[in-house]
Amino acid sequence: MTGIAPLTPRTGRPEPAPVRAGTLVPLPIPALPDLAADGQRRFSTALLDASGRIQDRGIVNALDWKPGDRLLMTQIRSSAVICRRSDGVFRMSTKPYVVLPAPVRRGCRVLAGSRVLLVADLAQDVLVVHPEHVVHVMLRDFHTTLAAGEADQ
Repeated sequence: MTGIAPLTPRTGRPEPAPVRAGTLVPLPIPALPDLAADGQRRFSTALLDASGRIQDRGIVNALDWKPGDRLLMTQIRSSAVICRRSDGVFRMSTKPYVVLPAPVRRGCRVLAGSRVLLVADLAQDVLVVHPEHVVHVMLRDFHTTLAAGEADQ
């Protein structure tokens, strides 16, 4: 007897067989909530091509935007908010892609080949386009709050 108490109490169940060194043992994965479980939001990342076209057809299909639909685009800080409205200045093209016009791209500071985060709110018929640099700030701030929360416990 070494006088050192075991780290876990004995339960009477047999101990698991030892695993050979170098063998990977899969860990159980916790069930994560589905952010789009209510069917009202869709998230995606996409590339922006040289003409401002967002390379994601799925998000347009989810919003059910059709060729000729009028779109209103508003820039809020460095993100673009796009909604289908009868007084919209822009129109959906014959192909199911959203195109960010040059003034919007400049205002959002996105270049050809940039990745964007797309957040579609189907109930509100709105698409929000977040450029990479905005996502970096959101994640930095979120991770800062995570680290602060862990330090408080």
